[in-house]
Amino acid sequence: MKNRFIALLLAIFVFITASGIGAAAEIIVHNGESIQSAVNNATHGDTIIVEPGTYYENVTLSTYDMVIMSQSGNPEDTIIQGNGFYLTGDAQEITIKGFTLKGTDTSYGINLGQFSNCIIEKNKILNYGTGIDTNLYSTFTIDNNEISNCESGVSVGECYYGATVKNNRISNCEIGVVVGDSGNSQIENNTITENDQGIALLYEGRADIAGNTISFNKKCGLYDKADASSKIYNNYFNNTVNVIFDGYYGYPNIWNTTRTTGKNIIGGSYIAGNYWAKPDGTGFSQTHYDVDGDGIAEETATLSENEIDYAALATSNSSTPEQPPASTNSTVTPSDNVTEPPSEEVVGNNSSSSDGNSDSNSDGNSDGNSDGTSGDSSDSGSDGTSGGSSHSSGSSGGGGGSPEPQTNVQVKELSQAQVLNGKSVMFDFPNNATCVVYVSFDAKKTAGKITAIAEQLKRKSTLVSELNSGEVYKYFNLWVGNSGFATSKNIENPELCFKIEKSWLQDKKINQNSIMLNSYSDKKWSQLPATLLKEDGQYLYFTAHPSEFSFFAITGATPEEAGNETQTEPDTENLSTNTGGNIGNNTGNATTGVEQPSEQEENKGIPGFEMIYGVIGLTGVYLLRRR
Repeated sequence: MKNRFIALLLAIFVFITASGIGAAAEIIVHNGESIQSAVNNATHGDTIIVEPGTYYENVTLSTYDMVIMSQSGNPEDTIIQGNGFYLTGDAQEITIKGFTLKGTDTSYGINLGQFSNCIIEKNKILNYGTGIDTNLYSTFTIDNNEISNCESGVSVGECYYGATVKNNRISNCEIGVVVGDSGNSQIENNTITENDQGIALLYEGRADIAGNTISFNKKCGLYDKADASSKIYNNYFNNTVNVIFDGYYGYPNIWNTTRTTGKNIIGGSYIAGNYWAKPDGTGFSQTHYDVDGDGIAEETATLSENEIDYAALATSNSSTPEQPPASTNSTVTPSDNVTEPPSEEVVGNNSSSSDGNSDSNSDGNSDGNSDGTSGDSSDSGSDGTSGGSSHSSGSSGGGGGSPEPQTNVQVKELSQAQVLNGKSVMFDFPNNATCVVYVSFDAKKTAGKITAIAEQLKRKSTLVSELNSGEVYKYFNLWVGNSGFATSKNIENPELCFKIEKSWLQDKKINQNSIMLNSYSDKKWSQLPATLLKEDGQYLYFTAHPSEFSFFAITGATPEEAGNETQTEPDTENLSTNTGGNIGNNTGNATTGVEQPSEQEENKGIPGFEMIYGVIGLTGVYLLRRR
């Protein structure tokens, strides 16, 4: 009897175990079906696979230990239009990957519930109040997502057990990453660009922030109003205002780690502090060089009275500052082994280490602090500047975000525009700071709000070869979006409008029809025809169609140089006036530089030759038939 009872228990145990193993299933959601219905019919351990298509619904998850993923793994193929995913407190250990989530500027893309331990990866999240939101006591990993056009890209709030936000691309949000009341989260290797604020530290939020590219954020790269201390090192900052300290609570951040062998954010040999750049080229790391070759500036970067980077990254005195790739994926492990601050005497002798170059706008007014400190005002920031919008602001100085040495940039202007698939996009430069009037194209891909930078140069770029012909009016550079965006894969029908002073044509005796836009690519110059668009009392306006945006030169030639002896000097006074700017009213075309047809080619077009060829052909047919 006893043996039978034991055997029965063993049988029951085997049955239960086998049932548990077999319970996990794959559930396929076909195009046109409901994802929520599949979720409702799933149990823990199941994997829900969603076929490509567009699904108009909000999905609530209430089951633990579940994977929900797109079938293709490509977010572009599987779109959820709605409030995205809401995880209740029972939805723990959930993985969500491979979706595009599109909202309507409110609610959330993914909202994590209490106590959840989730993985969110390889998703594209657009147009929400918060792209990814967290709740009390939740932990999670957010890895390799693209988040844009949200009020907050990622909100790490009340996450007492910590979280990891890594390898994401976050852009065109009011705040890229919010850290509030968080217990030492990891913010690593993200590209956070063109937001209002890159990262915001609030309340008791603390984090290890390392290996990130934080650039071209309009208000500031990092906003600090936290009653806590974070470790912030090996990041690439390139913003007009890199840091704003809004109030001070006696908990300074740690801005560098002990020098450690390893590839840093700008490709140097040691991980230490941060790289401090500015779009106009006057950032600390751009103006304070590394003398002994270890990739670390010889002076400390003072961000405010108690916020100091003791090992700011820099480049050697013989080279120009390096630029990080568009997406930085260097692996950095945050360390508790932090450089101890030097003695009070050393700190007192570092007043010259702060960025003493103030930014100037196009009218020459200084809007920066010469001592490089920010104080406690929310309107001022570290690295010697105050806040301000980057939209269409002409300024002298160098080209941060471009490879051009800043010493060769005479003036530049920035413009921003929303890039939506299938829509025409125009970047206007209304301040007239450079010779570039506008840039336009038709978008083949949605990229959100991006920035175009026009840089008018003092002389030929040091990165291009000499032009071999033509009188140069201006050299300029034009950069649209991140490196690699403005290609035929993403845009079509590109157009560039530029202007030339009439007085230059008259003084140099330039033939108006000889105006060319010269484009530099693959280590050589090529000429692009320019079409006269309109004119006003001071300028002629031309358009051209470059295949890419990079290095340019505007040239012209005298009638003799163009090989056209019958042309006279340009009579700009008698050109038909078109001050309305209507694009369709083109009054002239550039022809110089286009090969003229040879005499043989011209003779082929003469009617007499065509008649002769016809007679010979008919004679041949007649003789063949005779045979």
